[in-house]
Amino acid sequence: MKKQSDSSLSLSPDLEETGSGHVLTFQLGAQRYGLPVTAVYQIIEIVAITHLPQMPPGIQGAINVHGRVVPVIDLRLRFGLPCLPYHLHTPLILVEDDDQLLALVVDAVHEVVAVPLPTHETPAVVQVGQELIPLIDVAHLLDQQERQQLAQRLSACARRPATNGKNGAAQPATGVAA
Repeated sequence: MKKQSDSSLSLSPDLEETGSGHVLTFQLGAQRYGLPVTAVYQIIEIVAITHLPQMPPGIQGAINVHGRVVPVIDLRLRFGLPCLPYHLHTPLILVEDDDQLLALVVDAVHEVVAVPLPTHETPAVVQVGQELIPLIDVAHLLDQQERQQLAQRLSACARRPATNGKNGAAQPATGVAA
């Protein structure tokens, strides 16, 4: 994905069809953004991330969520902001896109807000009180080339058995990596 300006962010089709919707708001730097709640699978705190070499910018690696290998995307890096160190309570927003689960690293998660949507055009922003909030379309976080590269790396990881690090013995993957 190329770095996007706020004006190029697009709204999920799920919100376009209804004329109104609910948006999960989150923080990146000084800017608040939104995601359609229909795309949000779960919100968790950061867990151990397995580094994947040769990944597109902003893809930090992968985590294990209930036996699924989930790529981790740091939205600060994807949007051209400086990286911040992760801490114990750094939030991850798990989103679904075409049966692919993605974990989005954000600075903070705020709230779910109901938003009216104009019927004459697809908005890139919604107004909440006096604030304009850019909306993120999960389908456009990765381009086709990045999706293919990620799929190849994740399939290689899924075929490799996990080891416990002490004696190299294989371990079954259980729950969320810690």
